[in-house]
Amino acid sequence: MQLKKGKQFFITLAAFLILGISFKVMVLVEGLTEVRPVNAIPPVAGLLCGPVGAAACGIGNLLADMAGTFSASSLLGVIGNFLAAYMPYRLWQLFSDEEPNLHSRKNRIRYCLICAVSAMTVAWFLAFGLYLLEGVWMEQIYTYVFFNNLGFSIGLGMPLLIILTSDGVQIKGCRFRGKNRILEQLILRRAVCAGYAGCMLLLFAGVAYWHFSPKEAPWLLSVSVTAAASLVVLLV
Repeated sequence: MQLKKGKQFFITLAAFLILGISFKVMVLVEGLTEVRPVNAIPPVAGLLCGPVGAAACGIGNLLADMAGTFSASSLLGVIGNFLAAYMPYRLWQLFSDEEPNLHSRKNRIRYCLICAVSAMTVAWFLAFGLYLLEGVWMEQIYTYVFFNNLGFSIGLGMPLLIILTSDGVQIKGCRFRGKNRILEQLILRRAVCAGYAGCMLLLFAGVAYWHFSPKEAPWLLSVSVTAAASLVVLLV
């Protein structure tokens, strides 16, 4: 079963708004983030609906912010939640010729690794984006966003994706429509993906393990520039 893109968009948007607004009271950082079971939706929406699902997550986050945490930084949230859905969609297609599903051990491991990279991406983008835009560094933003995304993507997103792609429901995943598949496999998969993942791991270690800030460790910004360039290549 494959829903039309309009239905995909509005179903994803409605689900995002319901979960996103319902947990606004469980604040972690005032005005910026909260406990977010809604983070289970982006990877599922991205894998099943592609760019349409990613757009719905970005817009849904903006509308949910209007219920209590809207600010200038909400623009970062729009892009961050778009990435949280689009990254799994893009990475799955780079590393698998199957439609997204979690019916094998290999695919479940692939899903967890993709969610980890996606969670690090969103945490990096929001924490460093806030630092660059407003000059405010908050390590807890990075750690809360990372664990919110990773935990709910796997804990809730995995069973949700299993149900939606089961024999009883049979929703088909979205396929990437890009060109030069062979070239992508050789370059993106082996080089850019590895380099990008390495950048994300370096940033994770620097912030979450060594507790550095960009001011204390300027190399974090240098790694971020490399990561940003790699991310552009991955997304196109």
